[in-house]
Amino acid sequence: MRPVQALLPPTYYHTHFREMMAFVTGLYGDGLGLDEREFMARFEQLGEPAQCLYIRMVNRKTAIFRMRDLNYPEIGDIAAAMDQLTRHGFVRGLECGDYRACLDSMTKPDLVRLAKVAGLPDMRSNWSKGDMVAYVHDLLSYDNFTEIEDIGASFVPHFRERVGFLLYLYFGKLNDNLIDFTLRDLGILSVKARETHAARFESVDDARAGYFYRQRLSELKAKGIDPNPLAAQIETFPAALSDHSQGLRDRLLYRLGQGFEACKDYGRALDLYGRSQAFDSQERRIRLLYAQGAVDEVKALLDDIMANPAHDEAYIFADDFYSRKFGGRRTGVLTELLRSGRTVVVDDLYRGYPEAGAIQALSAEGWRGYHVENTLWPSLFWRVFHDELSTAPVCNDFDPVPKCLRDGRFHIDYADAVVAKIAAVRDGHIADILTPARPPDQEEERLWGEVIDAFVAHAAPCAIATVLEAFAHNYYGLRDGFPDLLLIRGDEVRFVEVKAEGDQIRRNQLARLNLLKSAGFDVEIVRLSYRIDPQQTYVVVDVETTGGRSIYDRVTEIGAVKVRGGEVIDVWQSLINPKRPIPAFITELTGITHDMVRDAPTFDQVADAFADFMEGAIFVAHNVNFDYGLISAEYRRIGRGFKHPKLCTCASMRKHYPGLSAYGLAPLSREFGIELIGHHRALNDAHAAAGLLALVNEQRALKE
Repeated sequence: MRPVQALLPPTYYHTHFREMMAFVTGLYGDGLGLDEREFMARFEQLGEPAQCLYIRMVNRKTAIFRMRDLNYPEIGDIAAAMDQLTRHGFVRGLECGDYRACLDSMTKPDLVRLAKVAGLPDMRSNWSKGDMVAYVHDLLSYDNFTEIEDIGASFVPHFRERVGFLLYLYFGKLNDNLIDFTLRDLGILSVKARETHAARFESVDDARAGYFYRQRLSELKAKGIDPNPLAAQIETFPAALSDHSQGLRDRLLYRLGQGFEACKDYGRALDLYGRSQAFDSQERRIRLLYAQGAVDEVKALLDDIMANPAHDEAYIFADDFYSRKFGGRRTGVLTELLRSGRTVVVDDLYRGYPEAGAIQALSAEGWRGYHVENTLWPSLFWRVFHDELSTAPVCNDFDPVPKCLRDGRFHIDYADAVVAKIAAVRDGHIADILTPARPPDQEEERLWGEVIDAFVAHAAPCAIATVLEAFAHNYYGLRDGFPDLLLIRGDEVRFVEVKAEGDQIRRNQLARLNLLKSAGFDVEIVRLSYRIDPQQTYVVVDVETTGGRSIYDRVTEIGAVKVRGGEVIDVWQSLINPKRPIPAFITELTGITHDMVRDAPTFDQVADAFADFMEGAIFVAHNVNFDYGLISAEYRRIGRGFKHPKLCTCASMRKHYPGLSAYGLAPLSREFGIELIGHHRALNDAHAAAGLLALVNEQRALKE
């Protein structure tokens, strides 16, 4: 990553805009439409101040600009620049059709003032801005509005649509600014320049169609689904010329169908679903037809999907629906698979941490568990095909994913490499072609590299090859739905999908389980049952610090007591060099002096040992957020995560033993006869809090 610069040049946005235009022109050349070429030619005729002012205006969401609001010192004479923009047709004055947008640009206080001056007495200051705008627009005419408001020096930029389309050609998404360029130049956003770039779209006409469908989808999302206006224009929609624009068209048709279905206009919903090639539309169409009793048509559609499925999820839906509705089975394969999974008891403190709870429970069977989900296979794929992917063309330097992966052409463009490397993996030679993990910037990256290395060392080569080959053919289609956990025990490897109470298995998850099982992997669904586990491991922690702010202050001592089955089974303690002075009042409170920690290890030197001590345990402390927050902050400083379920003995004692006079560690210890010698030293306090944990767990067990 580049070093952060203190300042950007005054007209940095002008440089970025011209860089964007040059890139688009170089990549698409004569394929650009007349509108785009004419816009850029006219833009070049402007002086730099006028160009800068225009870019400033179109880079803002504001639709209408008043001269008094345009204050850009680097441009100089704003009036002269605006005059040139007006003469060249880049801006115009306000018109009646801009009335609603003008109101939208006003603040709520301005709207309240306007209503008062106009004599609209029913306006309420607690209304939403949208309601205020609608009220004024309906009751105050444009002419009367212009008499009240000084809008003579107001301007509306032209050609926003053309600028938006140029940005779409560059970014492949709706974008109204060049903030990515700014973040790049500030060193905040890291990019990797490639020697070659690939056009994102097969043609400018196809990009224009995609831009149209993206805009319509955005409008539906922003304003809520009102299908009628768009549905009335459906015959004029641009033709989809590629999978890209066809996918967007299908998504729009699906959203429109949803709108009519929500209005109970099922006939129009069925028509729109029928026009879409998307599987989501096929599914809704089948369900609606079945509800209407069109059994024969439904059977025919299901037969067609099963004979020519677009993907595994489509086949699973069709087979499941056919079996349940016409095959005599009362439950589908999804429900049956979920029921076939075994139930594992996990302590109820793992609510919100289902994967960690499952890993802890399964460790009792000798498994070493890793939470991998949708990260393992893409990471392994990139390391196997690193040489090809690192040189494959991207659409621009901000885009980290090569175009061939987005388009599903990787197995075609790099056919020889795919065949050779998949064969090498299948023959057990993955170590010979696996690119070493790059030197990690953070400890988490190092640990993740070790997970991949452990996996390839124990998994069956043929099974790995089968899944990697599927990724080479359909990288984007397989980017999610993989099981939560990877388990390794000796030479055994298993993938586990974890389902907490109330969770349902989704079709894409079932499809990934099926892919892994078909490849030869052992797969399993584990359902969690949350109860109080008497054999749960707890680590009761206390920290001493230089102060109470996790952002600024540092840990000076950690004391930890490991408890299982109500018994203390281990302890861990260390002074920590905070690498900063210890305030006098802290020394007076804890007794810890700078001399005591001068030769103590720093936190990074004990981080591994403490993480090992905490593994598989619940983090317990008195006022737990304080201790947990300080330790989490220390791990973040060295680039590592720290995540464990928590239990607070203070809050728990308030819950289970209400009505006591005080709930500090010392008063509670006196109240319940718990030994506390040397208060405010970490291990002593941790032992006392462990005594409180025993009381809390007694009450938890009674109330289960």
